[in-house]
Amino acid sequence: MSKVRIEKRKLFVHEYQYLRQTTDWFQLEDDVVEKALQNDLYSVCVFDGDKIIGMGRIVGDGAIYFYIQDIIVIPEYKGKGVGKIIMNSIENYLTNMSNKNSFVGLMAAEGVAGFYYQFGYKERPADKPGMSKMIS
Repeated sequence: MSKVRIEKRKLFVHEYQYLRQTTDWFQLEDDVVEKALQNDLYSVCVFDGDKIIGMGRIVGDGAIYFYIQDIIVIPEYKGKGVGKIIMNSIENYLTNMSNKNSFVGLMAAEGVAGFYYQFGYKERPADKPGMSKMIS
């Protein structure tokens, strides 16, 4: 990584789509992505020179509920500290913008929960299961 830089700003649709294409996640229509990105509470992009190499977003109501979404680091940069750069930026935002008893949630991909432990996240206990639903 030569010239890593962080930009705390809304992502452009083409950046978001590019980063999603580096994952096994399903693809989304550009107009849907545009609407979603405009509703972010916070987003951060990481670049190596002019190349976007990672991103992270926060969605929610900005007071009680915050959800960390779309932490993506392109494969050739994984394990090089890019994820930590993203999460440190997100944690800084949460420190400044959340309130006492705010809830911060995230859905971790299989095999990466350990990464989030270092930031204080833990899996929900069995007696408080989380649920989700995908609209098809």
